[in-house]
Amino acid sequence: MTPDPEPWYSTTLNVWTLAGTLVATWTLIKLATEGWRRTVGRRHYLTLRLRKIAPGVLHDYVVSLLGEPTWQSTMECTRLTFPDDDEPSPKVKEWKRKKKEVKEDDNKAEVTVRTWPLSRLGYLVTWSEDDIVVMYGITTASWWFRPRVVVGNTRIRLGKTTFAALSDPEEHRAWLGNRRFGYMESHYFGNPGGYRSWYVGVNDFGYNAAPPPFDAFDDKEDSRTRLLSSDRGAYRARAPINTVVISGIALYREVQDGSIFGTSLGVNQDLVRLTEPEYHVLDGLVSRAHARLRQWHWDWRHSRWERKQNRQQPPGHR
Repeated sequence: MTPDPEPWYSTTLNVWTLAGTLVATWTLIKLATEGWRRTVGRRHYLTLRLRKIAPGVLHDYVVSLLGEPTWQSTMECTRLTFPDDDEPSPKVKEWKRKKKEVKEDDNKAEVTVRTWPLSRLGYLVTWSEDDIVVMYGITTASWWFRPRVVVGNTRIRLGKTTFAALSDPEEHRAWLGNRRFGYMESHYFGNPGGYRSWYVGVNDFGYNAAPPPFDAFDDKEDSRTRLLSSDRGAYRARAPINTVVISGIALYREVQDGSIFGTSLGVNQDLVRLTEPEYHVLDGLVSRAHARLRQWHWDWRHSRWERKQNRQQPPGHR
């Protein structure tokens, strides 16, 4: 009998070669995926995770999507109380008056404000009570990150769509100082909108932020936080929306009067700007380059704003 020929392959060698090939392929796929998430695919990666956030989710769920927040603070809010349908008797009124202080303490709630940077593309801010997200907001800080947001039945793009795309708001607030400015308006759609409230506005730290005109404020209003009707229409037609805040179960008095936002709808500029390279305590070439670039950009925007204001003035007032 003729013996069987020697096999041209080695079983042991092929098994180890296959294992090495699989490990190398898996490593390359992981590196390519991670590189894609950190570069060109970062915008898509963040958008997919932001879509999963809604009022009522747990704070731990947001952490599982975006990691731990960078900034955190607490504030005290007052829960809204709804009056009874029947008019109370005088005795009941007197009892309520005596128990007023106790009731006010019972209506207090500690709200935790947390902020996430979205890879220098924007910021996410959540307001939570007992680690349950009651309200959250998104601010775009880059032309490359302009997510589509559905406000009621209207689809907008942050940093591009103007306020004129939305219906006339129920309430609005505006503020303009030496350094800080902003504008916000609220929209509510009842059951078709899931009983949620949308607060859209301009954040001075966001992308394409347009300040309200100085002469557009209503001087007859004590707080000077409302714009004249004619000037507000023109401002809504040219100012793009760069921030949106969605509230579903944030039933606080501070949300109703807008004081919960302070001077920033969404991210607080005075809080997050301290991590920018130009504010670093340890000096370096990168921080100095960032500072010069930021100063040049600020001067360019200011000169552009001055030229625009001069063109809008009548010839006799120039």
